Amino acid sequence: MHSSSSSVKNRDRYIVFFGQCLVGGAFLFSGIAKAIDPVGSALKIDEYLQHFGLVFLSDFALAAAWLLALVEFAMGFYTIIGRHRLMTSVTALAFMTVMTPLTLYLALANPIDDCGCFGDVLILTNWQTFAKNVVLSSAVVLLFLRRRSQVALLSRIFHTFYFYIALVGVVLLLCLGTWRSPFIDFRPYRPGVDIAAGCRGTLANAPADTNESYVIVYERNGVRQEFTLDNLPDEADGWTFVETIVRDDGRGTLAKKDHGLVLFDESGADVSCDVLADTGYVMLLLSPDLTRAEEHDIDRIENLYEYALEQGYPFYCVTLRDESAVARWRFNTGSEYTFLYADQQEIETITRSNPGFMLLHGGIIQWKSHLTGIDVPRLTSAKLSEQSLGQIQPINRKMRVFWIVVWLFAPLLLYLPMRIIKTFSKKKQK
Repeated sequence: MHSSSSSVKNRDRYIVFFGQCLVGGAFLFSGIAKAIDPVGSALKIDEYLQHFGLVFLSDFALAAAWLLALVEFAMGFYTIIGRHRLMTSVTALAFMTVMTPLTLYLALANPIDDCGCFGDVLILTNWQTFAKNVVLSSAVVLLFLRRRSQVALLSRIFHTFYFYIALVGVVLLLCLGTWRSPFIDFRPYRPGVDIAAGCRGTLANAPADTNESYVIVYERNGVRQEFTLDNLPDEADGWTFVETIVRDDGRGTLAKKDHGLVLFDESGADVSCDVLADTGYVMLLLSPDLTRAEEHDIDRIENLYEYALEQGYPFYCVTLRDESAVARWRFNTGSEYTFLYADQQEIETITRSNPGFMLLHGGIIQWKSHLTGIDVPRLTSAKLSEQSLGQIQPINRKMRVFWIVVWLFAPLLLYLPMRIIKTFSKKKQK
């Protein structure tokens, strides 16, 4: 009888420990994903705010992204190690009580393409997100009810030391992603990607009358509306881009545009293929919103522009269509380069800094960077074809993921020997 009761208890402990790993792992992964790209998380939060008519809170989206990343990381960490059980289980229960109904609404109404739970690291459909939350909610309820049965993996003293070491790494990721570039780029616009591929396919034969070939879909307060290129709405008024639709034949049939970055000149003509499919080098200064662009890098921009003029490289500033903002930027900076207009969301997908910089060659992304990360003297010292900065600068994502994993588990290399020595000394004393 005693043996049967013991086996049941062991089985329950295994189930609870599995719940710890499931819930803790999910929150830990979500927190780190948000910490890698806090600006992307802020943009997703802003989408929620605009959809629910809370635009006045948009200025706090980045702070909310920071807070969410830190809270999720802390919940995940303490859930896995089985410490602060009441606090973590209650917080996780409250969190899932809000998120599960919200994701059900998103799955039914589909106002936003994806919830952004794991950033660009792992994109789930709204129904997949809801199913995930149902599973997590069940596990969170189990952990709340059986919190006394949770397995404590680390000692009281060491888990605090471990947490703060890990927290420093999370804060560094947040700072890097906010004021520089994400430590790992999971977005579609990465070095080596050919963004002019669509221009070499069916879109190269699109109808010549661009003003009648495109329909731009925007959304405000949950209502979607179609616009032509001649009457695009002002995104400063709360309109958010949803999709670009292009006529795929002369009879007016519509289909989704299959390449993301669509560029328009000041007259409203589509110049995407002219710019992106250029066989030489093309320099793009990217600003999703010139009214918020940092002007302390004006000298760097001017040096890059003068270098482009000397070498004969096209240089464009790609930004949101806002004539007053462009006029103000030209007045403040004295810029003479050509301005092109694109969807704000697409620009924000390419670069998280404002402004950012991207170098193309033959339509292929060579590299991109925030302005302060560019070695301007080195770049302007010779032709791009004669230096390494004129070549693709690949980012080894696997290696960067490896270093994050090392940072997470390295403290255990200190803890395990200490634990073994302590256990051995106790046995020796006995």
